[in-house]
Amino acid sequence: MERESRRVRRLWGLVAVIGAVMSVLAAVAWGGSKASTQEYQYDKKVTICHHTGSQTNPTVTITVSRNALPAHFAHGDTVGPCS
Repeated sequence: MERESRRVRRLWGLVAVIGAVMSVLAAVAWGGSKASTQEYQYDKKVTICHHTGSQTNPTVTITVSRNALPAHFAHGDTVGPCS
């Protein structure tokens, strides 16, 4: 009887350890997704003067992600609002 009782206690201890490990893994997984969401939510924006190529409306002031700046610079846009 004593031997069986010891086995049951060990089994419950193992179940508790596995539950704790699973809880930590779940917390890490959920925490990681929140961080990446925040990363995109707070993306820095930059005001630029976008050159449209139109004769009637050659420039327009827009706000873009800082990640988009190289593409806009490649076709002549400039940082800051249009004058």
